Amino acid sequence: MRHREENGRTYHAFKEGKYVLPNDESENERLDLQHTLFLMTLDGKLFTCPAGTDRPVRRVLDAGTGTGIWAVDYADDHPEADVIGVDLSPIQPSFVPTNISFFLDDLEDSWTFSQKFDFVYGRMLTGSLRNWPKFIQQSYDNLNSGGWIELTDILLELESDDNTVPANSPAKQWGKYMLEAAASFGAPLDSCKRHKQQQLADAGFVDIVETVYKWPTCAWPKGPTFKEIDETVLLSHLNTLLGIRWIAQHVFKMRCNKD
Repeated sequence: MRHREENGRTYHAFKEGKYVLPNDESENERLDLQHTLFLMTLDGKLFTCPAGTDRPVRRVLDAGTGTGIWAVDYADDHPEADVIGVDLSPIQPSFVPTNISFFLDDLEDSWTFSQKFDFVYGRMLTGSLRNWPKFIQQSYDNLNSGGWIELTDILLELESDDNTVPANSPAKQWGKYMLEAAASFGAPLDSCKRHKQQQLADAGFVDIVETVYKWPTCAWPKGPTFKEIDETVLLSHLNTLLGIRWIAQHVFKMRCNKD
């Protein structure tokens, strides 16, 4: 079985329940929109680390590849590299560059790759992984000497530069409750804030750099780039809300949409 259905949405069948968001066409469109959002944020770049600048990148792992859109773009740009995409859902396209392969697997199981990688890339894995130290350690152990890892994630908690978002804002409360729910579920949504840097160092990584980007979620950001990012963020967030399974507090979710 490729998927299971609930409330009109489909979810992954392999390791059922481990990932809470759907894997249907609407969610796939949201993931592709999210890819566009990251490209806008990074000025069109697929990644920011120096992978490939000091030595050739021959093997790349896209951890949690989703629709495979990042992996396909990387494979197109780097035909000399073999790109491996791994995900819990088989939602990747069939017609892809010849230097890319997709596998259905759980990144938290023991890795059994036959060869090491030069670059491990993971984007928006927060909420998907329960054992970050294991994932980071396996990434380190499966990298060639001099290899790179880049992890890109969102901090769900709503923040305000000028403190204009009140604590009782439905959107801010929703973020707070989602953090609490995810923590109780064992898949924290604030991993980029609490875990990654120290865990990367503990695994053996060096030259660790953190860069923080702002995603506006208001209707009046300054500058054309921020305005475009803002519109894309809002659309992506609303589609994420629609993908969360129906619960008794559905009315609260509707209040967040309005907020």
